[in-house]
Amino acid sequence: MKGDDPRPVAVLGAGPAGLATAAALLRRGVPCTVLERGHTPAAALRRVDPEMEMLSPTRLSLLRGMEHRPGDPRYLTFRDFVVRLDAFAARMGVTVHTGREVTEVARDGAGFRVRWRGPAGEPGEPGELAASAVVNATGMIGSPRLPAGFAPGEAGYRWKHSLDVRTADLEGVRRLLVVGGGASAAEVLERWLQVRPPDGHAWMALRSRLRVLPRTVLGIDGHYLGWLPEHLPAYLLGERGADWPEPMLSAEVPRAIGRGLIETVPALRACAGAAVELVDGRRLEAELVVFATGFRYETRHLGALIARDAEGRPLANACRSTVDPGVWMLGTRFARSFASPYVRGIARDAEYVADRIAAAR
Repeated sequence: MKGDDPRPVAVLGAGPAGLATAAALLRRGVPCTVLERGHTPAAALRRVDPEMEMLSPTRLSLLRGMEHRPGDPRYLTFRDFVVRLDAFAARMGVTVHTGREVTEVARDGAGFRVRWRGPAGEPGEPGELAASAVVNATGMIGSPRLPAGFAPGEAGYRWKHSLDVRTADLEGVRRLLVVGGGASAAEVLERWLQVRPPDGHAWMALRSRLRVLPRTVLGIDGHYLGWLPEHLPAYLLGERGADWPEPMLSAEVPRAIGRGLIETVPALRACAGAAVELVDGRRLEAELVVFATGFRYETRHLGALIARDAEGRPLANACRSTVDPGVWMLGTRFARSFASPYVRGIARDAEYVADRIAAAR
């Protein structure tokens, strides 16, 4: 009977998606338990360079319940955003259980059994939770992706994932190789352009043609111009929607390509040894190789409760698993709309999911 189920909703992850969903559920009187594998809420976000600005303007980077303050900068830094997330969780009364790495989610009659352990390599009692529904909000940043076949121990050069790059890493680098052509690649290259030595040169290794859009048009951030289309349902993209490459938003990188400071090259064939080998046979000896190869939305603990495409990406229809209607996913690309992986989309999706979970109880 609706309203009689005492089991909480299990919210997996305490980043923006998990906290937004928990707050939305609590506003509707639905109990929830938030499990976070890190030692703090939003542990993955705290790994991002705190000085880096968020891609979207401040007004589009706030969850419901976060106020836009007079004097706010046009773009929040990640440090500012994490501070606001902490305040948001406290104000909304969201309790986060940290140090809970979820290892398995399984059907248990009309509900689910969620099992966890302490973080890898650390002592901690395993535990489990009986839940009425599951919201997977593990996010992207917590699981950086490296090229297939890359073995760190076989690389005879200095390398980093873009997540761990700081300005100090780029200072004085004369030969930089960035693998990838998305937002992370743009961020790394733009910072390198600011601190590069006079004779510095960079390569950008791409698997497909570089697609670049300006960040602003006539002084207006492009995210505002996309407000209407990003509300359209993601199913309009069809089955190949997830394969659509995200464009790079930058004016500086195309200009630097035109000046010869940055050179686009084909994709990597091999990453071992003292240099990387391109598919055209060239070998590049870079002082620093940055893998701007994106992130993986973590779903291994969900097992057969979700379907995945050929690339291992989870399939969702309006944020709901296409296999089990009791499993929801937030923060993944095209989960419900074009904006689903971004804070503004997460804020809307959290309210949508909470409405449907509350209606089903």
